[in-house]
Amino acid sequence: MPLPTLLLLGMPDWFELLHLEHVDAWFDAPALALALALTVGMAALVLGSALRLPGILLALAAGVALGPDFANVIRPAVLGDWLRVIVGFCVSVILFEGALSLNPARLKRAASPVRRLVTVGALIAAGGAAVAAHYAMGWRWEIAALFGSLLIVTGPTVIAPLLRRIKAEKTVATVLAAEGVLGDAVGAVTATVVFGIAVAPHAEDFAGAAVEFGRIVLVGGVIGFLAGLVISVFGRWKRMSLEGLGRVTTLALVVLAFQLSNVVAHESGVVAAVVAGMTVGTLGTQKQDELIEFKEELSILFIGLLFVILAANVRIAEIIALADRAALVAAALVLAVRPLSVLISTIGTPLRGKQRLFIAWIGPRGIVAAAVASLFATELAAKGAPEGAEFRAVVFLTIVVTVTLAGLTGWPVGKLLGVLAKTNQGWLIFGANRVAIALALALKENGEEVVLVDRNREACAEAEAAGLSVVMGNGLDATTLLRAGVETRRGVIAMTGNDDANLLFVQTAKRLHHTLQASIVLGGSKGGVTTQMVEEAGARTLGGRKMDIALLAAMVEEGRMETIRRKRGDVGKDNGKTVVRRAGEVPILIKRGGRLVPAGDDYEDAEELVLLAPSSQSAKAPAATESARRPAVR
Repeated sequence: MPLPTLLLLGMPDWFELLHLEHVDAWFDAPALALALALTVGMAALVLGSALRLPGILLALAAGVALGPDFANVIRPAVLGDWLRVIVGFCVSVILFEGALSLNPARLKRAASPVRRLVTVGALIAAGGAAVAAHYAMGWRWEIAALFGSLLIVTGPTVIAPLLRRIKAEKTVATVLAAEGVLGDAVGAVTATVVFGIAVAPHAEDFAGAAVEFGRIVLVGGVIGFLAGLVISVFGRWKRMSLEGLGRVTTLALVVLAFQLSNVVAHESGVVAAVVAGMTVGTLGTQKQDELIEFKEELSILFIGLLFVILAANVRIAEIIALADRAALVAAALVLAVRPLSVLISTIGTPLRGKQRLFIAWIGPRGIVAAAVASLFATELAAKGAPEGAEFRAVVFLTIVVTVTLAGLTGWPVGKLLGVLAKTNQGWLIFGANRVAIALALALKENGEEVVLVDRNREACAEAEAAGLSVVMGNGLDATTLLRAGVETRRGVIAMTGNDDANLLFVQTAKRLHHTLQASIVLGGSKGGVTTQMVEEAGARTLGGRKMDIALLAAMVEEGRMETIRRKRGDVGKDNGKTVVRRAGEVPILIKRGGRLVPAGDDYEDAEELVLLAPSSQSAKAPAATESARRPAVR
């Protein structure tokens, strides 16, 4: 008996007066099924984040627990044909968001291990998975090839939270994260093409297969490129951007491109979504950082929805019937296929042996595999293929096994291999203006690791050109700070011209890593932040005084200010007092114990002082701090 009915047993007669005896029928409403899946999915992801567990595992467990096999409150069957439409809608947005960063320039800049993992490694993984599925499951070769192509790579939706939890060293984390972003789209497109060939009536020979391949790629590529072009053009229209219409217009165009491409050439919508994202990522828009944030939020919402509703659509009886054979496939993927593909494809790369072993061990599959598998299973069943239900069940079981294994063993394996990131290392700087770049370069020259966070594309490009590591995004967003590795940093420095934003950045960073050292620039044109508020946030004012950082940045850009270093022996005396800085000079860093740290108001025992000083080419620079006109004597 379904849970909703059981809950009503023994209830008073007034339940009948309110017609609550029919509560079981409520859950036959398609809208309620969708709303429940959305809410439960987000709750699972939030709980997973709080508990530092893979959120998708909780979403999968919730989908099974609330699905027809148990509680029976989430009933995917009531959605009918709309389930496929909803899944396609969500997949189009998720793939577009992932492909925004999948542009040719980034692919070209990607390190050789990443390029090989998503090319040579992907081919090895696809072939190995296909062989395992063919012999373990007894599937036809075309279905086994479809399975292999779908599970060739990891997904960013599972890799990102896993890396935050494991805290792998930067090189390893970068390779795994880039493989997830670049490879998810590669796997989805490859699987779509293989699917089109596998089910096409004219794909019985090589020529027919080539025609199907070309048609899917051509139609999806053309429609996706046109959609991306339109999105970029509209995104550069300032009026649309100011009125907040750019993001929702993008959403509408992505969904249209996905569905239109599917109509013109069956199953080519995935290609269209990926190409549209690549096009927008390459051409850019007026406010691309806001677009990326918007799509990330939508993707998270849809990921939770999909995992819950797709898990509810998988029958436990199917999994139990396939458990032994599916477990054999999953074991082959984890113990043989993944290690083989990684170790072979990374031969000759800069990765060390232990790093390669760790990457070979971490290979969880994600939402795109689950969603596309559900689409394919439905289509295979509609065409009378006996492997349809088995296909979906094996993919889901593989996702559960790989995510669980990586989540439970990632940290101990990383510690055993010595590839975990060192904690209390380096600095995270909020803002990429000229002063922040000058400070970051001084820290880097002293051997410190530095990462800048800014949402301004031009500022980020300038910092990257100076050889600095940059994360483009909203520095007030916890997700962005986690991407920048805030949990492993020694300290943070807020250096924007907005005092309120600087304080909020420090407060957010402190919530994520409460032992961080923190410094804040005060004196911006916006905000009423006081030194007492700074102290209450566990921070201190950079330089010990207010400074107009916008003016300083402009002066640095014009060549009127430059970075200088002054050692203890270089200071002078004035009436018996040590002169550590002179008029117009702004202290930004001090050295103690051989390490540079943000300057406060205590300079006397510093081994060395790093200052912004009037350039030797500048006759006289205007004051940039509140005390610059007074003798700077201590």
